Amino acid sequence: MLIIPAIDLKRNKVVRLYKGNFSNVSQYNVKADAVARKFLTAGVKRLHIVFLWGAHTGQLSEEKVVISQIIRMRDIYDNTCKIQVGGGLRRYSQIKAFIEEGVDYIILGTSIIISIALEEGFLKNDIKLFYQQSGKIFNEDKEIPEIDLIDRIEYALKEKVIISIDYRKNEIALSGWEVTIPLTPYYVIEKLLKKGFKRFIVTNVERDGTLNGIDLTSVVPILKKIYGLTERPEEIIVSGGITTEKDIEALQQMKYKPDGVIIGKAIYQGKLDIHTLVKKFQGSQDA
Repeated sequence: MLIIPAIDLKRNKVVRLYKGNFSNVSQYNVKADAVARKFLTAGVKRLHIVFLWGAHTGQLSEEKVVISQIIRMRDIYDNTCKIQVGGGLRRYSQIKAFIEEGVDYIILGTSIIISIALEEGFLKNDIKLFYQQSGKIFNEDKEIPEIDLIDRIEYALKEKVIISIDYRKNEIALSGWEVTIPLTPYYVIEKLLKKGFKRFIVTNVERDGTLNGIDLTSVVPILKKIYGLTERPEEIIVSGGITTEKDIEALQQMKYKPDGVIIGKAIYQGKLDIHTLVKKFQGSQDA
């Protein structure tokens, strides 16, 4: 099972949010490239980097510089480690640019989910209402700047795209997790598999950053349904609340176990040791 440490960036600062809440932020006095070096020397084979400000606003700024630094660090210490990046990436040109720079996987969420919602019969006015109910203004140019983005992503590039399936009480969360839309995780994954997407991150927003442990009661049914599909994903990664080794062991022992886990705050606050996790849970087949 891949052990995937998270580096969440708010502009150029390493932070962690509580349940995705931008008003409840833990900031760490470390540089992103130094954190990446620590993870790389521990032997991780995947780094998870999120532009929190990009997810919140749909715009990027200092994060681009930080990514370049992390890529250079990766190429020095372990060029077999894959880097996955997401948060506010909603244009085809952004996807291509990051891949060309050396990022291995691009994480997409809001722009793809809204497109699926529109295909399923929701109107833009419906989506505006969901945003209003969450206390956020729906800015179409920022949230879905390219309505045909799904169609523009060619087959070869889909291999490098990971779809972020973030959920709160069985509804999909988007736009920095501040908005929910009445589509279920399983349903969206099924639709996207038919469109050629094979990689997914499944995150329980209510557990993310809480250090309350993984919620198996929500994760197990989702994974069971996904692996019951005729067309199965190439990769499923689970995130949200992983706090102890027992959380990882529980996932690893499941009949429908994920291919990897994303861990953030538990590492930064010393509850889990990245070296121990890699040695114990990440086999050679995960490299």
